[in-house]
Amino acid sequence: MNRFVAALLIGASMPAIATVAHAQDNAAPQVGAAEGAGNGPGLAEIVVTANRAESSAQKTAVALTVYTGADLAQKGIANVQSLATMDPSVNVTSSTGSAYVAVRGIASTDVTEIGDPSVPIARDGFYTNRSFSIGTSMYDIARIEVLKGPQGTLNGRNSTGGLISLITNRPSDTAGAYGSFEVGNYRALNVEAGGNVPLTDTLAVRFSGIHRQHDGYRHLTGINIDGDDENTSSGRVQVQWKPVSNVKLWASYQHDDINNVGDVAMVSALGTRPDFGDAKSFPNQALTSNRIKGDRVRWEGTVNDILGDLSLTYAGGWDKQSWAHKLDATGPAYPAIRNFNQSEAPTTWNHEVRLSNGQNNPLFFQVGFFHFQETNTINSGILNLAMTGDYAPGGPLSFLDFSNVYGIHFDYHVKTKSDAVFGQVAYKLNDQWKLTVGGRYTRDEKVRTGGATLNYPALAFPEWGFVFPFTTGYTDGAGRMTKSQPTWHLGLDYNPAANSLIYAKYDRGYKSGGFNSNGSAASIPYGPETLDAFELGTKNRFLNNRLQLNADVFYSNYRGYQASQTAGVLNGSAGTFNVGSAKIYGAELQAVALFGEGGRIDLNAAWLHTRFGDNITVTDGGGTDRQIGGHQLPNAPKLSVSGGIEYAIPAFGGTLTPRADAKYSSSFYYSVFNTADTQSRPYLTGNLSLQFAPQGAQWNIQAFVRNVTDKVVLANAAQNFNSNTNTYQFQPPRTYGVRFGFKI
Repeated sequence: MNRFVAALLIGASMPAIATVAHAQDNAAPQVGAAEGAGNGPGLAEIVVTANRAESSAQKTAVALTVYTGADLAQKGIANVQSLATMDPSVNVTSSTGSAYVAVRGIASTDVTEIGDPSVPIARDGFYTNRSFSIGTSMYDIARIEVLKGPQGTLNGRNSTGGLISLITNRPSDTAGAYGSFEVGNYRALNVEAGGNVPLTDTLAVRFSGIHRQHDGYRHLTGINIDGDDENTSSGRVQVQWKPVSNVKLWASYQHDDINNVGDVAMVSALGTRPDFGDAKSFPNQALTSNRIKGDRVRWEGTVNDILGDLSLTYAGGWDKQSWAHKLDATGPAYPAIRNFNQSEAPTTWNHEVRLSNGQNNPLFFQVGFFHFQETNTINSGILNLAMTGDYAPGGPLSFLDFSNVYGIHFDYHVKTKSDAVFGQVAYKLNDQWKLTVGGRYTRDEKVRTGGATLNYPALAFPEWGFVFPFTTGYTDGAGRMTKSQPTWHLGLDYNPAANSLIYAKYDRGYKSGGFNSNGSAASIPYGPETLDAFELGTKNRFLNNRLQLNADVFYSNYRGYQASQTAGVLNGSAGTFNVGSAKIYGAELQAVALFGEGGRIDLNAAWLHTRFGDNITVTDGGGTDRQIGGHQLPNAPKLSVSGGIEYAIPAFGGTLTPRADAKYSSSFYYSVFNTADTQSRPYLTGNLSLQFAPQGAQWNIQAFVRNVTDKVVLANAAQNFNSNTNTYQFQPPRTYGVRFGFKI
């Protein structure tokens, strides 16, 4: 299948839709109605599944923010990376093709084939380790739930920082279709469409797809191409069948295709921070590219009313990705133009069986078994494209030509398995108090075979080409890690009034360990991270459901922090080790208020204090011992605030809704060393939009400007001691356009 699969699926669905569709407010009902102005006298309830069972977001004892599909469309949020522009507790780091997520300052920066995310992204309950495909799937969305703090008891593996859960709209018994068409600067063209077709009273099919493209935001001089571009297509088809009243079967297939230059970096000499200017033009010396193809199958079956009110659910899935990425690896340390070629082909399986009783029982329980498996093939390395300086053609040392030769080449096969049993019990002590106890026991295993081939003249010392017997080497990359770990949850809820909740909870979080992967020495294992997290929160509705105030405070003791450092056991190269402990505490506030006949104000704020323990020494990539005791954790701004205001005005036979929103972030660092080179300085960005929806019609049109002031904001800053360079990536510049949407 190719990039046109999305359009093909959409087109195939339209004739059938046309014969059965009739005017609808939505193509299919969502689990929860969208909050917002104009939805009646007060804020609507949103139903979430944060605790693996349907409950009102305001009655769920978890710090979370929920974004409906309507929220995402209005704010132009089309991927997980841009979610960070809305949520002050979420940071997304680009990391040249392998983005990772931080929540409350907790993230995993190890994006190698051995690393695991600290904040997983679940798509309809399916987990993958590799982040290079997170740019897809955010279409035909019912809602996104951002869960904060450890979620490992009920919600999968390694979620020490939190969980981002994407829930798509599912087939329903209501016929309809929807679509949107958006154009903008940088020749942006974004198309999304889908439809729901009930074939019988018990069988329904849903189609949806997207194509998103725009020219690159950064012009790369020297090679004359544009990076930070987009060219993404994805298509999804779902089937839902209810053969009998208490049985529901669902299956989904999705194909993804990304073919672009990808995210690119500005390069400077190590230890120097350049003047970014407008960050729209800078030199790169080697071609960069990003190619992803993926196929994902997900299925689920539920049987209700077994022996009374028991429910049994089996959910499974299979995901296969192919990633080919080329990164400019040219630096002053070696006289050649270079690429770092990355190629991975992970295949992932998820299986989960869960048994529960009815939530209306005084004692509500859930028990289950979870299995995760990933097999991955890695074919990567540093390739010299052309020699430079004295070694270039015609130069005095041109006979030492190592063009088109890998300096180091990785050839690995990795298998990761995780099995867990879990359970949670919620007991209603009375009408106001509820006690919850949960636990999970996880066994993780990682096995790697293969190795790394080194060509020392092509990697670091061209003059070694004179020493023929000692020019190549091979490092066996075999490694194995097996670890079992219990985690648990304890919570107490109190409902002092119908619209108020106070909760306290304790969670133990766990993220598995692994072994190092630098290619220059035998694998050295590192241990897991653990997190003890305490949280006190409250959720409230006031003023006849027109004011919502939620707040929480939290404290976490973080042990076994996994960080990169050089070590003698790795022949002076860098690897991941457990470097020490850290303390995290903070507070979060969410406020939503309706005013007048059509006004809405929303505010989200997060204050965060992070600190490594005293007397922690980490050896940087240059071999220098450095103290990080007392430093801030990476990706952890002390203060982040986002908010917006809108007002729906009757006009021109419909509703005109202007909206303004903004996000402020204080400074933070991308490195444990807290250097000026890797600091993201304070920033404030803002967005404007104006939407018109005719009264009684099924379409709307919106004009928008995002990042109104064209603020230059970092998306990553990293020090590369191998090439002796700093690299900088950036969030999108000012973009603007027009979006047309419809529903039938």
